[in-house]
Amino acid sequence: MSDINIVKKRLNDCNTLSEIPVKDFLDEETGFAHIVAKESINGNLNTTQLRKFFAALKKMEQKNTWKEIETEFYLLKPRMAVSVGRENLPKVFYHVILVAMSKVDNVEDDETKMKNFDIFVKFFEAIVAYHKYEELEKKNQNRRKNNRRRY
Repeated sequence: MSDINIVKKRLNDCNTLSEIPVKDFLDEETGFAHIVAKESINGNLNTTQLRKFFAALKKMEQKNTWKEIETEFYLLKPRMAVSVGRENLPKVFYHVILVAMSKVDNVEDDETKMKNFDIFVKFFEAIVAYHKYEELEKKNQNRRKNNRRRY
């Protein structure tokens, strides 16, 4: 089973994001965010699209209640689907995010929803950070390959 499928399975197996230790989301190399970012680099994740969705999440984060966030949160799904259709987001990224999103609001009380939303935002933020890291790593590898070819 690939690393990304392990992430999806772990997300599917929980009821809410708050059940999973934050370290599992954010840790370098073995954290879900790093795995998703690394896989998405190979799937040609468009950085502009990634940042667009992250900015929308940060805007939502400024609101105080689930009722204020709920509509915009659900609108992320069709907005990301359009980006997948335009090939600006890899399907694997989209599917992992959908699974994580489904674990935000599947509880009754709004306080737990907000806690799960906060974890989701941190997860997404870590994906953005690790994506940048992996992007630079990929560029450096390509430079080294090109330099070897010259000599």
